[in-house]
Amino acid sequence: MGLVFSFVITSRQTLPFARRCLGSIQAQQGYLSAKTLYVDDASGYTSAEIEELKQTLSLVHGDLLLLKSRHYQIGALSKAIPTIHSRDSIVCLVDGDDYLLSHALQTVAEAYADPNIVMTYGNVLVDFRPYQNIEQNYFSDKAFVNTVYPQEVWKNRTFREDGFRCFHFRTFRRWIWDYIDPNDFLRPDGDYFHASGDSAFVFPVLELLADSKHVAFIETPLYVYRLHEGNVHNYDKKSQSDDLEHLRFKMKKYAPLDREILQGHLNRGRYQCAASQDL
Repeated sequence: MGLVFSFVITSRQTLPFARRCLGSIQAQQGYLSAKTLYVDDASGYTSAEIEELKQTLSLVHGDLLLLKSRHYQIGALSKAIPTIHSRDSIVCLVDGDDYLLSHALQTVAEAYADPNIVMTYGNVLVDFRPYQNIEQNYFSDKAFVNTVYPQEVWKNRTFREDGFRCFHFRTFRRWIWDYIDPNDFLRPDGDYFHASGDSAFVFPVLELLADSKHVAFIETPLYVYRLHEGNVHNYDKKSQSDDLEHLRFKMKKYAPLDREILQGHLNRGRYQCAASQDL
């Protein structure tokens, strides 16, 4: 059977971004089994553009899920991920305006050779094209991303108090998603979190796993984060900071997942790893 990967792309970008993103996924093909789901959040494509996107997706064994209204990143994920039926597959999240480096999937697969791993996150390269403002303090609010959580944080499960460290490239076993309450993806007014949706699922996953042996930090960059005028940093920074503040200090923490239930999932992952090594 081997390892099975499911790429989930969330996007409201134009076709040139989509082509670059999907092309980087196509470059991963042939190494392991992978399928792609492209979730477009009411981006305004024409019929011809939708058809072109579908044709491009066919090159990466991909499907297109068009939403009729704006769901933001976390809302789009909440619609897409439950449609992945293989609960032991590895979900790989990519923003539609970004792209992967050629060794990304192979490196992630190596991390999952450890059957205890349920989630990975890592490091990025930053591409300022076509956005040319390369101020040195551009990411001053991300001083601790792309780093490991200290053992003291793991011991006390104080991930929210410590802050958000889990930047791209983020992957996780599909089954862990089922233990997150979809209501926790919503603001108090019932709308989806606008710009810190990654925090809305990352903090619960860390709290559910509750042990650093289940999460791998991959220091080698696998992912290119593209800055452009439509990036959230440029048009809705307040939503990003306000939503993160709510997620960190006003949301209830998750209790650790029952260890027997967790072990059952890990045992299935162990069989997958063994089968993959036999291929």
